[in-house]
Amino acid sequence: MARGIRKYSMHVYNYFFYIAYASYLPFLSYWFAENGLSAQQIGFIFSIGPLVGFLMQPVWGMLIDYYGIAKQVLIVSMGITPWVMLLYSFAGQHYAAYVGISIVLAVFASATLPVVDAVTVRHAKKNALSYGSIRVVGSVSFGLSVTVFGLLYDKYGLWVMFPGYVAAMMLMCALSFLLDTEYTRKRDDEEKPAGRGGLFREMLPLLKERRFLLFLIPVFIAAIGPQLNNAFFSVYISHLGGEASGKLGILYTISSIAEIPVFLFSGVIIRRLGYVRTLSLVSLAGALRWYILSLEPAFGILMMNQVLSGITYALFLATGINYAYDTSPAHTKTTAHSLFIIVYTNIAGITASNIGGYVIEAGGYRLLFGGAAVLSVIGAAGFALLGRSQAERLRNFTT
Repeated sequence: MARGIRKYSMHVYNYFFYIAYASYLPFLSYWFAENGLSAQQIGFIFSIGPLVGFLMQPVWGMLIDYYGIAKQVLIVSMGITPWVMLLYSFAGQHYAAYVGISIVLAVFASATLPVVDAVTVRHAKKNALSYGSIRVVGSVSFGLSVTVFGLLYDKYGLWVMFPGYVAAMMLMCALSFLLDTEYTRKRDDEEKPAGRGGLFREMLPLLKERRFLLFLIPVFIAAIGPQLNNAFFSVYISHLGGEASGKLGILYTISSIAEIPVFLFSGVIIRRLGYVRTLSLVSLAGALRWYILSLEPAFGILMMNQVLSGITYALFLATGINYAYDTSPAHTKTTAHSLFIIVYTNIAGITASNIGGYVIEAGGYRLLFGGAAVLSVIGAAGFALLGRSQAERLRNFTT
C-alpha cells in the first residue's frame, strides 16, 4: 500500500464505520418503545450490552495485545452483529426474545467500537497524526447521514433500519480485510507480553496503579449522564411529541457537526489545558447539558443544547482515550483502552440503563436528567482531586 494511502486509510475506514452507526444507534430505543416495551424493559435491554461487554471487552483487548489479531476480530464482529440485530425485527411482542437476541448481539458487538478506536489510536501514533483528526471524519459522516436516515424512517418506517444496518456493516466487513496489518499486529519486542501465562495478568499493573484507578472512578460517575442519554434520549424525544425519527436525525446531525472542530483541535486543547483540567471542565459542561434536558425545553432549545452535546462527548472521549493510552505501559495499551471503555460504556451503562427506567417511572425525565447533572458535577470534582494528587506526587518527587 502506498505510503500516502496507508497514512489516511483509517480516515476512510472511520468515515464508513460511522455511517453504519448512524443507521441504527439514534433510533433503536425509539423502535423498542414503538413496539410496546416499557422504560424499565428498554433500560434492561440496554444494560445487557454493557454487562456482556464488561466480560468480553477485556478478553478482546488482551487477545489483540497478545496475538495482534485486530483485523480478524473486526471481521468476525462486523460480519456477525448485523445479522443478529436483524432478529429484533422478528421478535414481535416477545420480551424474552429481545433479551436473548441482546445477549448474543453483545458478545460480538462488544469488540467493534473499542477495537476500531484502539486501531485508530495506534495508527495515529505511528503516522504522526492525532486521534481527533481521524475521528472527526466519523463525525462528518455520522452528521451527513443521520438526518437522511431519520427522514427515510419517517417515510418508510423504522423497520428499514435493520436491512440498512446489514448493508452498511457488510461494507465495513469488506473494508476490514483491507486494513494494513502493519498497524494491527504486534511486531515490536518491547510491546509483547512476557509470556502466554501472563495473558490474563495484563490488567493487574493497571488495576494496581493508584493514578489509573483515581482516573476511572470519576470517569464512571461522569459517564452516567451520557449512558442515560444513549438509552433513553430517543424515547425522551418521542415523549415530547411529533415525528420523532426526523427530529432525532436533525438533533444528532447538530451534535455530530459540533464534534468536528473539537476532534480537529482536541490535541491542541489537551496540550494547553492538560488531561485532568480538560476532563473537569468537560464534566461541568455536561452538567449544564443535562440540566437543560431536565427542563424539557422547546425543540429550538434542544437543537442548541445538541451543540453542547457534541462538544462534551467529543472532548471527553478524545481526552479519556489518550490519557489511557499515554499513561499505560507499552504492552498494555489496548488493555488500558479497553478498561476505559469498560468503565465509560459498560459499567456506567449497566448502572444507568437499569436505574434509568425506574427513575423515569418514579419522577419522569426531569428527575432523570437532573440527577445526571448532579453526578457530572461530582465527576468534575473527582477529576480535580486526581489533578491535585498528581501535583502532590510531582512535588514530593522533586523535593
